[in-house]
Amino acid sequence: MKAVIMAGGEGTRLRPLTSMRPKPMVPVFNQPVMEHILGLVKHHGMTEVVATLAFMPRVIEDYFGEGDEWGMSITYAIEESPLGTAGSVKNAEEALRDEPFLVISGDALTDIDLTQAIEFHRSHDGPVTIVLKRVPDPLEYGVVITDEDGRIQRFLEKPTWGQVFSDTINTGIYVLDPMVFDHIPSDRPYDFSSELFPKLMDAGYPLYGFVADGYWCDIGSLESYVQAHRDVLDGLAHIYVPGVRSATDVYYGSGCDVDDDVELGHKVVIGANARVRKGARIGDYTVIGDNCLIGSDARLSHTIVWSDSFVGAGADVEGAVLCRKVDVRARARIYPGVAVGDETVVGHGAVVNNDVQVYPYKRIEAGAIVSSSLIWESKGVRSLFGADGIAGLVNIDVTPDVALHAAQAFGTLLPSKCHVVVSRDSSRAARMIKRAVVAGLNATGCHVRDLRVASPAVTRFTTRDTRCEGGVHVCSSAKDPQTVEIHFYDKRGIDIAPWQEKKVERLYFRQEFRRAFFEDVGEILYPPRALEYYTAGLLEALGGAPLVKHRKTVVVDMGHSPASFVLSQAAVGWDVELVALRPFVDSERTRVVPEERDANINALANAVRSFDAALGVSIDATAERVTLVTGSGRVLDPNTALHAMACLWCKTDATGRGLAVPVSASRVIEDICGAGRRLVRVGTTRRALSAAALEPDVGFAGSQTGGFVFPDFLASYDAVMTIGMLLKMLEERETTLDDVVAGLPEFHLRHASVPCPFSRKGAVMRVMAEIGQERESEMTEGVRIIEDGGWALVLPHPSEASVDVHAEGRTAEQADEIVRRYIGIVERAIEGSE
Repeated sequence: MKAVIMAGGEGTRLRPLTSMRPKPMVPVFNQPVMEHILGLVKHHGMTEVVATLAFMPRVIEDYFGEGDEWGMSITYAIEESPLGTAGSVKNAEEALRDEPFLVISGDALTDIDLTQAIEFHRSHDGPVTIVLKRVPDPLEYGVVITDEDGRIQRFLEKPTWGQVFSDTINTGIYVLDPMVFDHIPSDRPYDFSSELFPKLMDAGYPLYGFVADGYWCDIGSLESYVQAHRDVLDGLAHIYVPGVRSATDVYYGSGCDVDDDVELGHKVVIGANARVRKGARIGDYTVIGDNCLIGSDARLSHTIVWSDSFVGAGADVEGAVLCRKVDVRARARIYPGVAVGDETVVGHGAVVNNDVQVYPYKRIEAGAIVSSSLIWESKGVRSLFGADGIAGLVNIDVTPDVALHAAQAFGTLLPSKCHVVVSRDSSRAARMIKRAVVAGLNATGCHVRDLRVASPAVTRFTTRDTRCEGGVHVCSSAKDPQTVEIHFYDKRGIDIAPWQEKKVERLYFRQEFRRAFFEDVGEILYPPRALEYYTAGLLEALGGAPLVKHRKTVVVDMGHSPASFVLSQAAVGWDVELVALRPFVDSERTRVVPEERDANINALANAVRSFDAALGVSIDATAERVTLVTGSGRVLDPNTALHAMACLWCKTDATGRGLAVPVSASRVIEDICGAGRRLVRVGTTRRALSAAALEPDVGFAGSQTGGFVFPDFLASYDAVMTIGMLLKMLEERETTLDDVVAGLPEFHLRHASVPCPFSRKGAVMRVMAEIGQERESEMTEGVRIIEDGGWALVLPHPSEASVDVHAEGRTAEQADEIVRRYIGIVERAIEGSE
C-alpha cells in the first residue's frame, strides 16, 4: 500500500517557529515532524510515499529528496494554488489509482497503529475509513459520531461547545479506495471532511471510523508543540528520540560534550555535537538541539533549544522555545511562554518577559526589558471572542492595543472606504477603548460614523438604515464593572456570525491588516440626527398614533443608560405619563453591584405602588434588557416576563407568525403558542435569537435574560421598543400585566453550573450524546434529553470551565430530582467513571 503524506501546512498559529519553514519541517527532538511520520509509515510496511506540498515546497524537497536516505521512494505533488485537503490528494491521482492508499498528515505527531487501521478498512465494505481519536478538548477539530459498528453517522467540523456531542475527532488519517477520486472535482478546491465525506454519505456509501488507542497530537500551537515533547519524554508516545538513554532518562546525542560538574535533571535531551560547559544547570524536560553551546553557569529548564543556538554564561531560560541560531548573551533572562525566532540576538542582561514572541532576525539590545512581542502577532489564547464579544478586564485583558488590532482585523474584512458606525456607553474605559477602535478602522481605510454615547439599539438601527457595512459598540459589562466589552455588528445590525468572528481572530493573530496610506486613511464623521431618525423609526414601527386611549402612568428606572436620550420623547408620542428614575447618563455610575441593583428594583416596585402606575420597567445600563414590575408591585423573574410577552404577542399578532425562544426556555411556551403558531427553539446567544427573528415567519423572539426582539423594527434587543410594544399589546387586549401573569401556566425550571475543566467537556458531551441516542433528544445547542413530564439540557459554557445543567419538571420536586440526576451524570463523566 502507498502512503500520501499531506505536507502543505503553513502553520500560522505556530509562528515564529514556522516563520522560516513549513509546518511539517518544525523539529521535534531535532528531527522534522514529517521525518517522524516517514518513520512511522515505513515501520508499517509502506515504502512508496507521495508528499503533497503547497507552502515553501522547496524546503521539504531539498531535505528529503527522493527518499534514498530513508530507504523509501518519495515523489511530490505540488499545489500551484490552494486545492483543499481532498483536492491536494486528487492532484496526485495518477500515482494512486491502482489500489487503496493511506493518507496521513505530515505535521501531526502520532504513533497510531496504521496496520490495524488498514486491516479494519479491508474488513469493512466502505470506500473510506477515518482514523479517530478521543481527545479531551475537541473544539478545534472535526468531531465524528459513529454507531456501534463504527459506521459514521455525522460530521461536525470545528464545532462550538453547544455542538460537541462526542469527543472522537478526525485525526486526518484516512484509508481510501481509489474510487473516491471519481467524486473529487479537479477544477476547484475540495475538502475531505466538509465536502467529500458528506457527499459520499449522501450518496449511500458506508463510511467507517476506526477509533485508535495510540498517541496523536496536532502540533498547531506553541502550547501543543511543547506538550508533545513532554508527552514523549513521559513515555506517552512511542516516538524516536535520537541519542543514548541513561538511567536518569537523559539522552546523549552523538559527539555531545557535557562537563563533569554540569547538573542534569530528568528527561533531558542533548543533541549531537552539543556542548554544555561547567556549572550549567539543565533542568527537567529540556531539549537541546544539535551543535548548540550552553555557557558556564547557564540555567535552562523546561526549554526547547533548536540546533546551532548559543546560550551565554549565567543566562537563565525557563519554559521557552529558542529557534535555530538564536544567540542568548550572558546574564540574559527569558521567562516562560517565550518563543524566539531564528537568528535573533538577545543582548547581554536583557530580559524577555512571559509569553513574548520575537520574530526572526530581531536584535534585543543589552539590558533591554521586553514585555510585548517584537512581531506583529499576539499571544495564543483559546479565542478572541467569547459569549459577550471581546471581553476582559480593562487595561489587562482588553487594552487599547487589543482594541486597535481587533478593529484593524474587522476593518480588513470590510470593503475599503466603507462606513462603520461606532458608539460607546458613558464610562471612561469605554471611551478610551472606542478611540482605539476608531483609529484601527481608520487605519484600514474605513470611514467611521461616531455616535459617541449611544445605546446598542441606536447603533444597530443606524448601521442598518444608513447602509453601513458594520458597527462597533464598546461598553462596560453588566456582570463585572471592571470588565469592558467590544461588540461587532454586521450590515443588518446584528452580532457578527461565528464564522466572521473566526476570520477576525485569524487576521488578529496573524496581524495581517490592510494598510491605508496617506490619502486613503478613513474619515471620522458625526451623524447629526441619529437619535431623531431612530425615534421616528421607533414611533412608526409602533403605529405612529398614541399607544393608549386613556393616559397611563409608567415608572421607568432608566439606570443612567442611553435610553434617557430617547424614552422621554417617545413617551410624549405614546401619550404616557412617564415617571423616570435615574433619568440621565452618568459616567461614574455605568454599572452597579448586585446589592445595589436589588435595592434599585425594590425602589422601583415601591414607586409603582406609590404612583398607582400601570407598570414599572427597569432598564439595564446598555438599554437592551428590561426587568418588568406589575401594577401591584410584583417583580417578574426573566422567565415569567418571557412567558407574559409571548402570551401577549400570540394574542395580539394577526399575522400568525411564530416565536423564537432559547432551547433552555420552559415547555409552557408550547402551551402559550398553541397548535396554530410555529415555535422555534434556538441557541441561547443573542445572535441566535436575532438570526431566528430575521426569518420571514418569525415575528417575536425572547430571551431568558430580559431581552426581547421585535424584528419589524430591529432584529435585536431594545428596551425602549420593548416598553412600547408591551404598552401597545396591553392596550389592544384591554388588560393589565397583573392579569396576564395570573393567567400563565405554572412552570418549574432549575439551573445549576457544574465546575468542569475544559479538558473534560468533550467527555461530558460524549456521555450525553450516548444517552441521547437511547432517548428522545434534541441537539440544537448542547444535548436536551426529554424526560417523562420534563427535560434536561446539558450545555458546556463557551468561555468558562463549567457545564450548565438546565431542567424542568411537572412539579418542583420532579425538577429538583431531574437536575440532581443530571448533575450526577456530569460529575461522573468529569471523573471518568460514567
